[in-house]
Amino acid sequence: MKNMKPFLRAQGSLLAIFIILILLFSGCQAEQPSPPAISMQDLSPVKQGYLQQGLIELVPDDLPAPILPDQPGQLERGQLKYYQVCLACHGNWGQGLTDEWRATGFGDDMNCWQSKCHAPNHPPHGFEIPKEMPPLLGITALSTLANAEQLYQIIYQSMPWWDPGALTSQEAVDLTAYLMNARGELPDGIELTKDNLAAFPLHGQPVELVNANLGGIILISGLSIAMASYIWTKKSSKKFEQ
Repeated sequence: MKNMKPFLRAQGSLLAIFIILILLFSGCQAEQPSPPAISMQDLSPVKQGYLQQGLIELVPDDLPAPILPDQPGQLERGQLKYYQVCLACHGNWGQGLTDEWRATGFGDDMNCWQSKCHAPNHPPHGFEIPKEMPPLLGITALSTLANAEQLYQIIYQSMPWWDPGALTSQEAVDLTAYLMNARGELPDGIELTKDNLAAFPLHGQPVELVNANLGGIILISGLSIAMASYIWTKKSSKKFEQ
């Protein structure tokens, strides 16, 4: 039995090294890349304020329509639907119907509430626009909502303003995913469905930050397993020696 001792030691060492290498790799993979830095000098004072409030640019100021691939994912579908339905009232930074957005988005037609435009006496096929629309992005936005389920219900039942209930259930889910991703509350690669909406909170720690720590947790667990394997191998070697 003594000739088994070197074999067991080698086997245990190789197992430990294998586990450590796999989990070191896992730790690296779990780390999330940092978003590219935005130069404040390239932004107007108003948009510098948006950035400081936690907003991001959803659509450039020249308002190009999103170009979707042949098989768009959920975030891409949500992006297009935001452009088509939400942009007019909620802005290209998710800032709401601010003076800055009306000037950017409507130009000479920025006074939406003038007579026979989007005022109460609008044309038969037109609609009235409220004078205020809340922001969707930013630290204080959507403060009365707790999770993706509640945001979905607002979108599905109450939006768009001029035709509530016009969105399909899937379109409302896609919009929910797009907005939560833009808010930093839903990482890329996560698919929202009607069944899992309640599991994703608003105003919480971004999921990316939780996942970024996953590699370290796995690594520590792996080292513990490797150490246990090494101890077991030593004990087994002593047993064979006896």
